[in-house]
Amino acid sequence: MTTCCCQSMEEELTVEVKHATEWMKNLPRELHNEPITKIAIPGTHDSFAFYLSRHAGPDMDANLRRLHVLISPIIKNWSITQNLTFAEQLYIGIRYFDLRVCRTTDSKLSTKSPFTFTHGLLGGLVREGLEEINKFLNKHPKEIILLDFNHFYDFNDQCGHEQLIELIHEIFGKKICTTAETILECTLNYLWNNQQQVILLYERNRDQCSAYMDRIGHFFQICQSPWPNTPRTDNLFLFLDEKVSVPRSTTCINVIQGQITPDTATIQNNPFSSLETHARETNRRLIEWLSLRQRDPSLINGVNVVICDFADQLFADTVIKLNHKNLTSL
Repeated sequence: MTTCCCQSMEEELTVEVKHATEWMKNLPRELHNEPITKIAIPGTHDSFAFYLSRHAGPDMDANLRRLHVLISPIIKNWSITQNLTFAEQLYIGIRYFDLRVCRTTDSKLSTKSPFTFTHGLLGGLVREGLEEINKFLNKHPKEIILLDFNHFYDFNDQCGHEQLIELIHEIFGKKICTTAETILECTLNYLWNNQQQVILLYERNRDQCSAYMDRIGHFFQICQSPWPNTPRTDNLFLFLDEKVSVPRSTTCINVIQGQITPDTATIQNNPFSSLETHARETNRRLIEWLSLRQRDPSLINGVNVVICDFADQLFADTVIKLNHKNLTSL
């Protein structure tokens, strides 16, 4: 019975949400002048953590750092958060990316990129990841992405925020929205007319990034992304229910974090399991939860950006589908 229900849901989503690769291009015309903060957008948590090395990152817990050589496989199983590359995420419809960056200390790697992604363990080079995203945007000029840089490690005066923002500009160039004074100006029509595809969300004070402050379109500290911080799925959904039970401002990006955070006890009790195993059940419930929501966080039960671990096509389609329905009451 459950299998038939899931198949029916998948078939319905396939019909209603066509062309996930270019879903923004195919949104209803009446949404083209809505700010991006009122659109339902699928995203990923620790978007880059589909690849992690065995090398400890600067954000690794000090206690784990002392043991990481011995228990590296266990740490990796609980640090990997996605199984799709940036390109694969984009092609299923993901448009928001959660990015955590550290300075590259390996002299051989630093010649390629001064920055590396990190989630406990070191990930891929930031330059290579952003170039992969840029290739997709070149092929799909009406798709808009949100890059949320929100954790920074080991930055210094020689290699810090100004250098990272310079790298982002080097790769995306005129695709970056640098003309809108506020995020509310960022409608699909506005971005399309200006041939802009990248909204840069940067969780640092603008005074720390002075080199680019003459550009009015950089959006600093305007992401509201409350962290559930619980290893229990039931507690996660109590938290999410509370967040969407009241209208929220659309003068910022509102992020719903739909993932659990395993604690030390969870990992110790399941050393040979992985985050992916636990995420399967969480995502199943998240998809059910989302079916009762609507787009636009200024409405009760409305959402803007929704993220999860191990995002797949069904998750992305479920979020995108919210832009095609109008719930008057829930």
